[in-house]
This record gives sequence, C-alpha cells and structure tokens, in this order.
Amino acid sequence: MIRWISLLAAVCLAIPALALEVVPYDATAFAQAQAAGKVTALQFHSGWCPICVMQERGVVSLKDDKALDQVVVFRADFMKEDALRKRFHVDSFSTLVLFRGAEEKARTTGDFRPEQLKPFFAKAF
Repeated sequence: MIRWISLLAAVCLAIPALALEVVPYDATAFAQAQAAGKVTALQFHSGWCPICVMQERGVVSLKDDKALDQVVVFRADFMKEDALRKRFHVDSFSTLVLFRGAEEKARTTGDFRPEQLKPFFAKAF
C-alpha cells in the first residue's frame, strides 16, 4: 500500500501545473522563468489598496482557466520592491506587467475584472 501511495505522489508531482500560478515575487525565480521563455507577469500589489485587492481576486479567479495554464504571476509588494518598480517604470499600485520571456507584451493598471484580465494575459500568446 505504501508503494502505491509513493508512486501516486511521484506521478502527481511530475505532472506540470495545469493552471495559472500566482506566487510571491522572487528575483531568482522570476529571472529563471524569463530565461526559460515562460509567460510571466509582475503584479505590483499592496494589501491595503482596494483596487489591488480586487485585482488579486480577479487574477486568482482565472487560476483554473486552461487557456492561461502557462502563466506565472509574480506578486510584488509595491512598497518593498522599489528597485523593481524603477526597473520597469511602474508608478501606480495595481499594475500588471506581462512578459513572454524577457519581452514585455502588455501592461495595465487598475483592471481587476476577469473579463478584462483574461484578454490581457492572452496578449502574451
């Protein structure tokens, strides 16, 4: 029985993610994802910003959308990631910057509805 459980766990871990991922910003992970040519987004967020909170809900609501299964959203703290904001010329909360590899494909500020966000993410494909 333990062998079957171990086998099942190994198979589940080997299957790639089939949903949009939202992860905390990590410079190394972001650089690796870009170098691998993945579709990534930086979400400049703050927990006290009402538009940011609504945008976060909108992004999370797309997690099971199979059309976006290759997207990784890196949530960056707007107040703490000053150098990152300057690097990408981000001046406002609730800004999403979309990339395919290292190439910027689109950006938006303040969009939070799933019907706004899905076509935004589709611009990277």
